[in-house]
Amino acid sequence: MLCYARLEIESKDAEKVSRALSVDDPDWCKCYAEGNKIKIEIKTSRISSLLYAIDDYLMHIKMCEQI
Repeated sequence: MLCYARLEIESKDAEKVSRALSVDDPDWCKCYAEGNKIKIEIKTSRISSLLYAIDDYLMHIKMCEQI
């Protein structure tokens, strides 16, 4: 089974935040900026990995936005 999620989050510093986050991207995750949006794509065979990755990205985006 393939689990897939795509997140689009508006940000005034989308490019900076996505560059900071994409450094640690595993092979099954991709983070990039498109305009004023941070886009995250996650593809994995395990639902637990999908949920963990979403939580991890959201937590780090929140921290980046506060800095």
